[in-house]
Amino acid sequence: MNLEETIKCANDMATKKYIAAIRCHANLDDEELDGLIEYALNQEQLAKWLGELKELKEYKEKYRWHDLRKNPDDLPEDSKDVLVTVKGGCVNRTWHDSCGWRNATAKKASYYSDKSVLAWKEIEEFESEEE
Repeated sequence: MNLEETIKCANDMATKKYIAAIRCHANLDDEELDGLIEYALNQEQLAKWLGELKELKEYKEKYRWHDLRKNPDDLPEDSKDVLVTVKGGCVNRTWHDSCGWRNATAKKASYYSDKSVLAWKEIEEFESEEE
């Protein structure tokens, strides 16, 4: 079972327990009713935590370092700002296009050779304060 299926299962189980609690409430069995509602609440909490885990895994994958020594063809989309680490340990903001890796912080056009760039990762976009 994958994460998506587990989230759906937890939500389905919470719904089933709420339905059972409604039926139990009609029979006025307070102990069973309390147990069913508690179980349903636990399943809802589990589904919420699993949803957060899913979001974190997606974030981690999106903003991971892409090691070009292991996979030299794993390049970013053209002209997308990324961070790169180059030989010597320097990390710079740059982008990749048909000409190669261009340093975004240089005052004039400055390119890195493909062999000097060791890895890249996407830059997280900041939300505007106006939004």
